[in-house]
Amino acid sequence: IRVAGMAEISGYDLSLRPKQRRTLEFVVRDLYPRGGNVSQAVFWTGLRPMTPDGTPVVGPSTYRNLYLNTGHGTLGWTMGPGSGRLLANLISGQDASIPLSGLTMDRYLDKAA
Repeated sequence: IRVAGMAEISGYDLSLRPKQRRTLEFVVRDLYPRGGNVSQAVFWTGLRPMTPDGTPVVGPSTYRNLYLNTGHGTLGWTMGPGSGRLLANLISGQDASIPLSGLTMDRYLDKAA
């Protein structure tokens, strides 16, 4: 069973906070009292890549045959399937189903240059 929570947008801090582990253990024990030995669980932390504007980057890069699907922040599990489908359609030459404007890296280009 994977239990996740405590999403923080805090730069590159990978420190583990014992208080957060205790909170997660409490919740799991409360919801699943016979769910196993929670104290043996692996506690880890990871980064949540996020773009400055909060919208993921999905689409072609400036390199031939390199596509991007990143920057979903805390919504990776929520937006991931749709972004994956969009990218698969784009790569295979099918209709992208939604406009790519606003999703590609182009939105960060200096338009005045």
